[in-house]
Amino acid sequence: MGLDTVIVAFFVITTMLVVANTFVIGMNELIDSAYDGYSVIHTTTMDKMQTDIEIKTIWFNSTESHLHFIVENTGETKLNNFNLWDIIVIKNGTADYMDGNKWTQDVYDDQLNPNILDPLEEMEVEILQEYNNGDDIILKVVTPNGIISSKGYTIGG
Repeated sequence: MGLDTVIVAFFVITTMLVVANTFVIGMNELIDSAYDGYSVIHTTTMDKMQTDIEIKTIWFNSTESHLHFIVENTGETKLNNFNLWDIIVIKNGTADYMDGNKWTQDVYDDQLNPNILDPLEEMEVEILQEYNNGDDIILKVVTPNGIISSKGYTIGG
């Protein structure tokens, strides 16, 4: 064996090691990113499974012609970011999406975590639209992670 054969063998083995190392690093990055994605999906799913809300009571204030209702956090997750909540009012078969300026909320007994709806806490929501006696209403409330509660009400009925 000549010196040229030893040099070629050295370059071939070095190239094989570089390729193998690149492959291992690439696989490590792939596994890390797959795990991170799985971890986020798992966290989101667990939050969704532990979140639940319920519309308890609906009433009509005839003085201001506004609807009021109570939402209770019946799950195990703290809820906040109320500006990301979706409130949809279906009035006599016509749906109306309530933007943030069409409703207000007030969390009852908000001493533990201010402006957060803790488990078993309730909040009052006021819809700042005018309604009339005889209107058939269906309220839908959707949290940012997709939990829905709905309830029907007939004003004056």
